[in-house]
Amino acid sequence: MKYFFLVPIVVLFSACQNSSDSTPQVVSQKYIHKYGFDVTEDEWQKRSQEGQVVTMLKNGVKIIRSYDEGQLHGPTTYTFPHSNVVEKFLVYDAGTLLKQTQCDASGIPEREEVFEFDDRTIVTYWDEKGVPMSIEEYDNELLVEGKYYTPEHELESVVEAGFGEGVKRDREGHLLSRDTIENGLASQRISYHPSGHVHTISHYHDYQLHGEQLKFTNVGKPLMRLHWNYGVLDGLKVVYRNGLKIAEIPYEQGQKHGVEFHYDDLGHLTAEILWENDKKHGCSKFYTEETSENEWFFRGNSVSAQKFEVLDMRDRLVVEVHDHEN
Repeated sequence: MKYFFLVPIVVLFSACQNSSDSTPQVVSQKYIHKYGFDVTEDEWQKRSQEGQVVTMLKNGVKIIRSYDEGQLHGPTTYTFPHSNVVEKFLVYDAGTLLKQTQCDASGIPEREEVFEFDDRTIVTYWDEKGVPMSIEEYDNELLVEGKYYTPEHELESVVEAGFGEGVKRDREGHLLSRDTIENGLASQRISYHPSGHVHTISHYHDYQLHGEQLKFTNVGKPLMRLHWNYGVLDGLKVVYRNGLKIAEIPYEQGQKHGVEFHYDDLGHLTAEILWENDKKHGCSKFYTEETSENEWFFRGNSVSAQKFEVLDMRDRLVVEVHDHEN
């Protein structure tokens, strides 16, 4: 869920501190002293382990790691498979990751994370031309500052001191979502269809869906209305087709509980289904223009009306005895 709130996700790439890489994907390794001459693995181990280790993987990825006194220090690069174009670029200082950048197949940066020493992270996204689309600053997982730009590279919105609006676009400039940021967290997200119409309006609390959520088709018609209670469905779920209501489904703490209604395209009632603790329980009714049919269920199992009465009476007697004993 944290991914939903623009929180930077630190992707930890393998950074082997030893000169020997024992992964089965390794095809070859080359050890280069800091002064530029090749050394054997034994010589690398005996010396101060300063320089670079060049690793070729079976999938065609070339990894170049820089070391100083046995610790990752300076740039580390990963190429695309069977290519000299760098896909990932990382910078270390005495074993500590300072920055990591993800690039596209043409070498243009897509996403970069800069890790400050005070638990702050600066995250930058670029468009397909290499122009920044957004620059965000996080304090641990809280978004404290942000600047967001239109495809024309004009400032579109800002987040200041943990409050404001965060905007996400794809690299072609198409709008993906708008987040209302409060106290560093997203309290509302509006996501969009490629058509530009609203896809979903969601509310959040502490990284969890909380409150009403609305979903729409790619032409802007209502599709669904739900209610959430800290990530759990709780309340009436309403389903639409062609903009018309076709179902109402009740939930309590993530389970169907109550009477579920279904309607045809003219708004006529077609079904009433009783639920108890996520199982059909009681008489479900199904309607056509001329007839109606009943089906009986006891805790999810299909039974006759008479069998339901017997089982239901037995349960009532058990409850009465239990209440009397207490």
